Amino acid sequence: MIIQALCRYYDILERDESVKIARPGYSRAPVSFALVLSDDGEMTHIVDLRSDDKKPRPQEMDVPLQPSRANSIAPYFACDNAKYVFGVEKLKIKEFEKKFAKNAANGDSQDALVLEKDDKEVVLISQRSRDCFEAFKALHHEVLDGLDDAGVRSFLKFLDGWDPASFLGHPKVLRYKDEILNGGSFVFECGGGYLHRNGAIRRAWEGHFSNENDGDGSAAQCLVSGDVEPIARLHQKIKGVVGAQTAGASLVSFNDRAFESYGKDQSYNAPVGETSMFKYTTALNHLLAHQENRMGIADTTTVFWAETQDRTCEDLARFLMNPREEEAVPENDEPADGARVRDKKTRKLVGDILKKVRSGQKINQADIHTDPETNFYILGLSPNNARLAVRFWYMDSFGNFVDRVGRHHLDMEIIKGDFSPKYVSISRLLKATLPKGSKDQKSQPKTVQKVSPLLGGLVMNAILKNQPYPVQMYGAVLNRVKVGRSIDAVQAGFIKAYLLRMCRAGGTKLQEDLITVSLNEESPDVPYRLGRLFAVLEKAQNDTNGEMKSTINSKYFSSASSTPAVVFPVLLKLAQHHIAKSEWGFKSNKSIEEILSGVDGFPAYLNLEEQGMFMLGYYHQRKAFFQKKEETPVEEAKS
Repeated sequence: MIIQALCRYYDILERDESVKIARPGYSRAPVSFALVLSDDGEMTHIVDLRSDDKKPRPQEMDVPLQPSRANSIAPYFACDNAKYVFGVEKLKIKEFEKKFAKNAANGDSQDALVLEKDDKEVVLISQRSRDCFEAFKALHHEVLDGLDDAGVRSFLKFLDGWDPASFLGHPKVLRYKDEILNGGSFVFECGGGYLHRNGAIRRAWEGHFSNENDGDGSAAQCLVSGDVEPIARLHQKIKGVVGAQTAGASLVSFNDRAFESYGKDQSYNAPVGETSMFKYTTALNHLLAHQENRMGIADTTTVFWAETQDRTCEDLARFLMNPREEEAVPENDEPADGARVRDKKTRKLVGDILKKVRSGQKINQADIHTDPETNFYILGLSPNNARLAVRFWYMDSFGNFVDRVGRHHLDMEIIKGDFSPKYVSISRLLKATLPKGSKDQKSQPKTVQKVSPLLGGLVMNAILKNQPYPVQMYGAVLNRVKVGRSIDAVQAGFIKAYLLRMCRAGGTKLQEDLITVSLNEESPDVPYRLGRLFAVLEKAQNDTNGEMKSTINSKYFSSASSTPAVVFPVLLKLAQHHIAKSEWGFKSNKSIEEILSGVDGFPAYLNLEEQGMFMLGYYHQRKAFFQKKEETPVEEAKS
């Protein structure tokens, strides 16, 4: 299903003239330099195609297909690196000594010709680099011999006349020597145009590419398209997954005989045609290369797309899953690029959508400005050595996706401070399980803590399927609140959302209507009231001495939320000393009496759900202390 969906998406992108995506027989590749050749085949200039950034980046170009070649000698057509184009390579001194010192000691000077050497690196011509250059030259003679084209003649003259030993003697090479030898790719410019864009050369390449695929005797029925065509032995690498190898990793591969069956080795086990292989790898690489279609969730690189050329679906989906946290600025202080204006429009759109989700109404085209029946997909990939693991896969209509993610945001809704984000991104939600940085430990080396790789997939699965949130995430949040002895809006929102979904699933005795966005003074739930009570006792202490270093929060919060019968009698007795000294002690007494009026006794132990209600009550009560009470209208008061 994943490969089929990606193939369909490639067909959509190919029809979209505004999208730059490689066509069959070609691929997008980073190109650093263009070698300018004269009619006589002499290299007259080297043009730097990289960006002018602080760290120059190669230019992305459509070049003849560059499949994975691992460690084998396999030249690319009309675009390759220094080892293939010049027959020269650069090695670290230790690597050089390991490979060639033994041969040198035996007097074998044919194995490597050293062109330049210092304490760190060696520029040389090895037998392998010679073979790479000869293979590069042979490929182009095979494809281009017989073509009556000035550019072809110039290029073949260069290959036939080039001597790798003259590399450092060429004046144009010396300027970019290090960049050339560091793995940059080259294209060729002949007669004022790039060789790989020449019409005659493209037709020759496409004919060669087609014959090469048809002539390997591996034709079979493709599992994706159902067509009988050559089967891909190796699949192109997928690049852009965080944590995977920089050269790319495989989504489909077989590296052990234990995975083979019926005498079929490598990817012939899962017969995917060359055409389908090209389509799905190209589409996935395209998605991973564009920030508009990707986001990070823990260690999982997530891409999403809709089966339409309209970008509305992706823009709205990205905001729903990863909303931008807009800083408070004056209304008339808008940036010139209009980014904040678009963000405000999206926020207004999301607010209208959530109103419909809250009331249980069906999402229609007028609400989201696109067809709600459009197929929508989300794919989560994580690195696994040289391969990729599918962490989660979601496919549904876009309308259902909006409804379910909207339900998640409604469940997470909680009273917040003025500077808290209105909508919480999934990444920020997962970070609620991590400790906050301590200002007192700046001089000490920090231990980098990461979100558990399992939580991202579990949380996404719960959101997209409208199921209860994972208990692992809930337990991690509770533990973080206990250890940190504080609770923020994200943690409180998730606790509320978890308890709400448990109520709907019938997994708890709690009542859904008692789990509210803000303070519920009428709630009879004992753990919730005890959380409120702890907040009142903490405030009574702070009112007496706001600069006190050791508070009841630092000493008793964790135990009060777990074993209230042990802690609260002590806290109530201690609170009387604080109340007696406080100017506003009578208010604290009144609050304590009101809360305890609904508590018949302190429970000996609170389970996980009850601990969540305790923390929710604590959070609500603390927010209520700083919330302005709405004034009652005069007309209403009189009636």
